[in-house]
Amino acid sequence: MYDTKNSPFLELRTPFSDAEAWRMLLLLPLVPLRLLVAALACCVVAAVNTLAAWNWPVAEPLTESRRSWILFSKEFLLVVLWMLGFRVKVRGRENVARAAALGSVIVFNHVSYVDAPAIMWLMAPSGVGKSSVSNIPVLKYVVRAYQAVFFHEEKPERPASMEVKRKKNPVAYVVTGSVTEVLQKRVSEPSYGKPGGFPMVCMAPEGTCSDGRGLLEFRTGAFVLGRPVLPVCLKYSIKEHNPAWTQVYSELWHLIRLMCQWRNDLEIFVLPPYVPSEEEKSNPKLYAANVRYLMANALGQSLLPHSHAHYLALKKLKVTVDWSGTKVLAPPGVVDKDGQIDFTKHGLLQ
Repeated sequence: MYDTKNSPFLELRTPFSDAEAWRMLLLLPLVPLRLLVAALACCVVAAVNTLAAWNWPVAEPLTESRRSWILFSKEFLLVVLWMLGFRVKVRGRENVARAAALGSVIVFNHVSYVDAPAIMWLMAPSGVGKSSVSNIPVLKYVVRAYQAVFFHEEKPERPASMEVKRKKNPVAYVVTGSVTEVLQKRVSEPSYGKPGGFPMVCMAPEGTCSDGRGLLEFRTGAFVLGRPVLPVCLKYSIKEHNPAWTQVYSELWHLIRLMCQWRNDLEIFVLPPYVPSEEEKSNPKLYAANVRYLMANALGQSLLPHSHAHYLALKKLKVTVDWSGTKVLAPPGVVDKDGQIDFTKHGLLQ
């Protein structure tokens, strides 16, 4: 049985309060202006990145001079973080250069949609994501020069009459075969992580976001490559509102609540590069478990007995939290009177 009252995917500990409502009345008029400034900053990044990657093959690393424009444009992402109300503190920044020299893979704990601009501002790495992201307006131009690797999501088959044809992004590197093989080839190049080579690859081994109070089980995608990893730990302040992107009632409502706080704080811990032993190289599960334990200690958080599979099960059953953050919403027969879910009854997690 799955306990919805203690799920890292269902935020019930920061309900909407009267004090927050009064604060929202004061700060809400400023939200449109702040969103406009954030959007303009993203447009600047998109324009610079588009020029930097103009007429350049997606499967080839940018030259050092082109990459310098990316490093310049990423500073505008700090404006986005400011407009969202965040003050960011970074510890261990010197470890980034050490990790690049070792040809490391960046791994981070995934908490919020704020993770993306924060990580991009800090290191401008290459990411791994769903192919649908490569077609999001403006964002696709922001990430194009980061030379991310995109993969096709597995989706249920639809009748031909219901198929929606999307225009492919000609500057996105969408992998049709094995993503691992593409990444292995990329990280094995002598120039990887160095000027004139591909930027370091960044991955979230949890596979999805949780409430930021603990670490989900790690998947092994970042660890099968056998490279050193650079653990990056994101710790958000959780006060009257949790910035974590969990099973929320509405993404827009979550964003409005986020922007109507007096202040949001994000602390980023960049740990020293972790070089795997021969045993860890041959056993990616052991490698992932050891890095997960290291990151949990750095964050002062626990290891959670939850995984990406639990998130997918909740999403499939349409289990969310109401707008007030006080109760779980679900179709009839999904959650019992004690707040428990029997996934096996619904043919899930068997």
